Amino acid sequence: MVWDGIVACDLFFAGLGAWAFVFTVLAGGRGAAARKVKLIGMGTAFVAVALGALILAVDARGGLLNPLRYLNLLGNFGSVMTWGVVLISLFLATAFACLVLLARREDPPRALELVGSALGVGVSLYTGVLLSTAPAFPLWNITVLPAAFVVSAAYTGYAAYGLAARFAGAEGQAAPAWMGKAGIVLPAAEALLVAALLAVVAATQGSAAPSAAASVAQLLTGAYAAAFWGGVVAVGLAAPCALAVVRGRRGVGAPGWMGPVEWACILVGGLAFRYVVVMAAVPLFA
Repeated sequence: MVWDGIVACDLFFAGLGAWAFVFTVLAGGRGAAARKVKLIGMGTAFVAVALGALILAVDARGGLLNPLRYLNLLGNFGSVMTWGVVLISLFLATAFACLVLLARREDPPRALELVGSALGVGVSLYTGVLLSTAPAFPLWNITVLPAAFVVSAAYTGYAAYGLAARFAGAEGQAAPAWMGKAGIVLPAAEALLVAALLAVVAATQGSAAPSAAASVAQLLTGAYAAAFWGGVVAVGLAAPCALAVVRGRRGVGAPGWMGPVEWACILVGGLAFRYVVVMAAVPLFA
């Protein structure tokens, strides 16, 4: 299978939806006041992960047009793709169950929310492991890329939750104090992991070294440098982190537009990160 830019959308939506669910569970309370935020947050999570799975089915030219391929896939539990299908299916079922209860004005059992959160973390980890199982692409390094994708997914999930809370009209009351710190810690962690990914790939030895060096050059100075420096670094990390710092210092006096702008920048950066990782990867012996 040859990945193209479309798969970046699958990786983006799957990670965003998974962590939108996690943040909704962590930040949301119990009772009637929290149900509207949870309904929107978990609804966003369900739709995003389902959309990502649909995009993958189309891009892989597999199950959507030939459902029997899914049956064959589910029989191979040594495949990362199989585990991904299982994780996504269980996550969607759990999220849907939570949504049904919320629609009935009932709080989902805490155990069900925690199971969904654990499955969400697994889904976001799968998005990085899926690429890193292709050894012909040194940029998709198994030691760093999954961690970078998990943190990036958490950052986009934080943004999705922020937008959900704002839409529900409960941004302030629904978000605990630590949410503000997440807007600073997550971009810092992601920046460190992106730097580590580039350093590890650049240090590749042996026959894979030329492809590894070419992949790093594609990102830093080549065809995808504008998307990397502009979309990932400037828009996706630096700008929202700066806005989060300002919002934290101003507190309730922060302008109302700052939150949505911060969260929109995060989403743009999250998609840009996956796009450049997919597209800039140079295969061995290219």
